[in-house]
Amino acid sequence: MLSDERRAVLINKLREDGYIQAAELADELSVSSATIRRDLVQLQEEGFCVRTRGGAVRSAQSTTLELPYALKKQQFTVEKEAIAREAIKLVEDGDTLILDSGSTTYALARLLTEKQRLTVVTNDLQIAVLLANNPAIHLVCTGGIARPQVFTLQGTEVIDFIKVLRVDKTFLGADAIHTDGSIGNVNIEEVAIKQAMIRAASSVILLADSSKFTVKGFAEVGTLQDVDILITDVDCPSDMKVKIKEFATKLILAKYN
Repeated sequence: MLSDERRAVLINKLREDGYIQAAELADELSVSSATIRRDLVQLQEEGFCVRTRGGAVRSAQSTTLELPYALKKQQFTVEKEAIAREAIKLVEDGDTLILDSGSTTYALARLLTEKQRLTVVTNDLQIAVLLANNPAIHLVCTGGIARPQVFTLQGTEVIDFIKVLRVDKTFLGADAIHTDGSIGNVNIEEVAIKQAMIRAASSVILLADSSKFTVKGFAEVGTLQDVDILITDVDCPSDMKVKIKEFATKLILAKYN
């Protein structure tokens, strides 16, 4: 396949799927992964995509584009780990927690071994597998319908289950935080689940890396007024810092190297 033909395939895949995994596409096109990576470097220089470990995502994300879990975990890993280190400081031995689905809450889940006598409720299958063998954690899974590639549980069963809970803290994820202070999500079916998680908690802590301030979410979960603490990284835009203060939400900026 000529380079121009390969370039057309890559651009179409970015437009249609929103992301590219280099190894998979290399097999599909019968070229090396190195060739695909070189193509992606050029496409990034031209503004078509943003490279990630193992591939790339479309530079202008759709409001309804939901990336596979494996790809999310490869993006902004340093920032997410820094956010998780700040978040674990808010967890006390004996706490009851809800962990929302997502790669940033997964980073927090990895640190929960530092605590004792926790009860953790989650609809994230990856988090559940991670915590299942920890004797210091009483793990509660919500039930529901598993979503392929995203590894979360959704459906009315999840909402009904969470509605009857009262927990100390909910650690919430977000796909987007807009300049008006609204919290956005690309999957409308998750909105009611996140809203139930907010209502169930005495304290709501939102975990979101600074990239979430530059994208839009299709459906509104709530606003920063629903959040007690927002933990993001030091690249949080100045205008958003002002907006966060307007909502009286405590802001914690996680530093990373």
